[in-house]
Amino acid sequence: MNAQHLNKNEVDAVILALDECYRRLHAANVSARDLTQEGFSLMFKSAYQGIIQK
Repeated sequence: MNAQHLNKNEVDAVILALDECYRRLHAANVSARDLTQEGFSLMFKSAYQGIIQK
C-alpha cells in the first residue's frame, strides 16, 4: 500500500487499522516482533476490513 496514492479517508482507515492491530497484540500479550510478516499482514487485513465496514 503506497501512502502517496491514498485519499484522506483511506489514510485514516489505515491508521485506525494499525491501532487495532497493536490493540490486539497488546490484548494477547504478544509483541509485533513475535509475528511473521505474513501473520501481521493477515491481522492487518482483518483489522482494515473491520474498520471500513463500520
